[in-house]
Amino acid sequence: MKTISVTIFLVIFSFGFSQQNDEFKRVKMYFDSQKQLINTEFQKKYNSETNLFVKENLKKDYNYFIQKIDSVRNVAYLGALIRVKNNEGLKNINAKNEEIEFQNVQTPEFPNGIDALREKVASLFYSKGIEYCKNELNTTVSFVVDENGSITDIKAEGENISFNKQAEIAMYLISEKFTKPALQKGNAVKYAFRMPLSIKFE
Repeated sequence: MKTISVTIFLVIFSFGFSQQNDEFKRVKMYFDSQKQLINTEFQKKYNSETNLFVKENLKKDYNYFIQKIDSVRNVAYLGALIRVKNNEGLKNINAKNEEIEFQNVQTPEFPNGIDALREKVASLFYSKGIEYCKNELNTTVSFVVDENGSITDIKAEGENISFNKQAEIAMYLISEKFTKPALQKGNAVKYAFRMPLSIKFE
């Protein structure tokens, strides 16, 4: 059993770009549609079968095939992560550093609160994509909420590279924006979060 623990620290930061999760959306939509087709065909075959032994084998085959699809999708997500990181890197080269005051800032608001963000990250995490030799792994994810409430500039830092990548993918897969950006003197400003993540393998 794997347990994911999420804690969030908030800090102000002075950079950011628009949320770049379109790459991940395309991958997710494609594989979700494929899984839906497979599920529909499985249900037809399963419901029409009368032999209990055959039905049980059908369930095993279905679960095995779904696991394989999830594994292939994760490989596609890793490819999307590389493309997004490259695009952000190119934009960072031409970006101007913005100086803002670090006082009197109202923090951005995520739909249903920060706890909902924690739960979202945990639900999108693909733990089977992690290579591990310890019972517990840790990483710290930093990201920026821009003036439009979009999540961007996601970076995970920890000793396990595969855990870092899965954490970044989970963050990029979040479709919701922050409903309210950070405000300073009535103006929307960029805001940075640091979010420690840990996962336990039992």
